[in-house]
Amino acid sequence: MSANFTLSSHLTFYFMAVKNLFGKTLFTLLTISNLANLTVVSAKCLEGFFFPVLATQDYRWSSSLMFFAVEICLSVPVLLYMKMVIVPAVKSESSGLEWRYLWLIPATFYLIWCYLLYGNSSHSSLEIALQPKNTLFLFAINIGAFLIYYVVARLILEQNKSLELRDKNHQLIMQAMQYKNLQEKITDARRAKHDVRHHIALIQEYLTEGKLDALHDYLNEYSKSLPDNSLVRFCENTAANAVLLYFAQQAKDNCINYFVKVKIPNDIFVSDTDISVIFGNLIENALESCKNESGNDRKILIRANLTGSSLCITVDNTFSGTLKCTNDDKLVSTKHKGLGLGTQSVKNIAAHYNGVCHFKTEDGMFYASVMCCNKTDN
Repeated sequence: MSANFTLSSHLTFYFMAVKNLFGKTLFTLLTISNLANLTVVSAKCLEGFFFPVLATQDYRWSSSLMFFAVEICLSVPVLLYMKMVIVPAVKSESSGLEWRYLWLIPATFYLIWCYLLYGNSSHSSLEIALQPKNTLFLFAINIGAFLIYYVVARLILEQNKSLELRDKNHQLIMQAMQYKNLQEKITDARRAKHDVRHHIALIQEYLTEGKLDALHDYLNEYSKSLPDNSLVRFCENTAANAVLLYFAQQAKDNCINYFVKVKIPNDIFVSDTDISVIFGNLIENALESCKNESGNDRKILIRANLTGSSLCITVDNTFSGTLKCTNDDKLVSTKHKGLGLGTQSVKNIAAHYNGVCHFKTEDGMFYASVMCCNKTDN
């Protein structure tokens, strides 16, 4: 009873102290527990081989000696394995959905260990630990487990690389769109400049002949043929401007009102990639939300400003649905099962810059706000 209470207390403290995804925390705990169990059983087996008399007694110096020897032998390879395989996977900023199930892998190996030591009613756990074949079996089980952990870690890292490539490709697409728009503006301007002398000659002819009504009609038609004088630059920051231009065209094609008030300089502490990901994900979600709305008052309002050492960004859009969140305040995607990968990426970037990210719905609108702080400025 006392042992169970102590174990429960330790587990409760562990999960309260470690602020992370429950599945990721449990995966780490079970992985370390399996390694600790192998260490204990191996030490007891070696004690039975070198000190057979003392091995059957409780808490002898021989037990501590063998335990220390096993830890010395395992410390270097285990530390290298943890540093190169487990730590990068655990520290990676993923969607969190995979960790809901990955903890089952070390849990399975933990149950195998428990069954081996405590499921055999004909032998005590001490007798089982003293048999070398059982130690070799547990060693083989752990080798298999660590191979599976390696595969899982590689898959998680590859998934993160794929998400990073997707964000970079998204940025390149929007920059290409900006370049195309600029080229069209330049072509239209050149065409207008080339034709302007013909228009002047015709205007002079109308004036000479006194055909003022015809001149008035001609000028009206000419003004309609002039190139579009809409904004070709929302802000000085190249990355942000590329994203804003790209989605401005998308909003126009879908008859969505698009309002932008952004003041971001080109030289800023937030990288171009991170700026593209923040604006791209937030505006893309806003555009998708507005597409699903009915009525003529669909709108997207984008504001951003660099104030001191903080970059503040807000993206608001029409939204009449219901915001779904997990228990740890992560948004559930409305486009697929699981968490919203875009909003999670934005949160990760905000956290990287010691900032915050907040989402809420109110009065038929969805409000997204992000603040990034300059880490070099106290």
